[in-house]
Amino acid sequence: MVETLDELSVVSVQDLAHLLRDGLATLFPEHLWIEGQVSNFHDARSGHAYFDLVEPSEVPGRAVAARLSVALFKGPRVGVDRTLAAAGGLTLADDLQLRIRARIDFYPPNGRLQLKMDGVDPTFTLGRLAAEREHLLRALADEGLLRANRANPVPVPPLRIGLVTSVGSAAHADFTDELARSGLPFEVLERDSRVQGDGAAVDLAEALAVLATHQPDVIALVRGGGSAADLVAFDAEILARTIAGLDTPVVTGIGHEVDRAVADEVAHTAMKTPTACAAALVEQVRAFADAVDGLRATIGDRARTAVDRADDRLDSMVRQTTAVATAVLNRHDDRLTNLISRIQHGPLTSLDHQAERLDAVAARVRGLDPARILTRGWSITRRGDGTLVRSTDDVSIDDQLFTTLEGGEVTSTVNSVTDGNRSAP
Repeated sequence: MVETLDELSVVSVQDLAHLLRDGLATLFPEHLWIEGQVSNFHDARSGHAYFDLVEPSEVPGRAVAARLSVALFKGPRVGVDRTLAAAGGLTLADDLQLRIRARIDFYPPNGRLQLKMDGVDPTFTLGRLAAEREHLLRALADEGLLRANRANPVPVPPLRIGLVTSVGSAAHADFTDELARSGLPFEVLERDSRVQGDGAAVDLAEALAVLATHQPDVIALVRGGGSAADLVAFDAEILARTIAGLDTPVVTGIGHEVDRAVADEVAHTAMKTPTACAAALVEQVRAFADAVDGLRATIGDRARTAVDRADDRLDSMVRQTTAVATAVLNRHDDRLTNLISRIQHGPLTSLDHQAERLDAVAARVRGLDPARILTRGWSITRRGDGTLVRSTDDVSIDDQLFTTLEGGEVTSTVNSVTDGNRSAP
């Protein structure tokens, strides 16, 4: 059935807006408790606060399932802020899970449906934060990620430091000043990042990943103290998984001494504050320097001991060598003396022996002297060519012979030759 214009009710915009406002007031005459997540938080100069209370989608990356605008005016805000602060330092901020008390209001002049907030239940927020934190920690533990970053060894000494923080903040100053006061040659690679508010967790995770590509010895993730809401980014899953997946050791110094974030649980080492984090790095380098100094001193002592021992051994060897050399020289000196004595006396004795032998030879020679033989009646016969005649075979008929006798020489001619075996005419 198609209705005609005459059959439909015709109302003005204002009338319809008033009908909507009155209808909502009739349907929801009392305050409601509404649960959701803060988004697009705006702190106005007037003291009012405006934000959206959203129902996030169960599928990551998809748009929110629902959204309602919330107005918290200056008057009731004082009580809300006081209640949150007393509950554990909570403050209104993006991504905070809230259970608010509000009335539904429709404002005709701009056609806006809005929740007018005047109260908050902090136990819901704290419970949600704790529950989400515990759920994430269990999941990380089941996957073996809580200790994954601890498996990365810290180079010795860790002098090349990556730093992720809000550059210019008190935490940044505390960390860098502690390194500078040490006087050690640290090299700091800084990456500025948001540390709270919408998108802070993603920003921190990206900063860690970028710094890791520069291969520092260690990356420090630091932030000063704040409320539980201020530190919520450090409980984020994306940040925890990024730390667990890095090949570079990550050390943390987040908040005050009582604070303990999920990032601390997955980090290689967690310190209580930014200053304590820097001090721990300084201590590691100083310990290395002290070890080097100690090793240098030990090497020096051992070297001196070795040199002293070598000197003692050398002195001993010198003494032994001197004694042995002296003994050898003395023995050789004795031998040399004996040789000299033998050399001095030996030739004289030899000469005496040789003189005696020479006298004997001379006597024998003298005894064989032809002149002496001739005096005993012997003669010497030679041929004309000077050849001695020793037998009859040495002469022939008509040979001229020369015979030497004592006192002169006789010349003769062979007329005949006679021996015991043959005769010649």
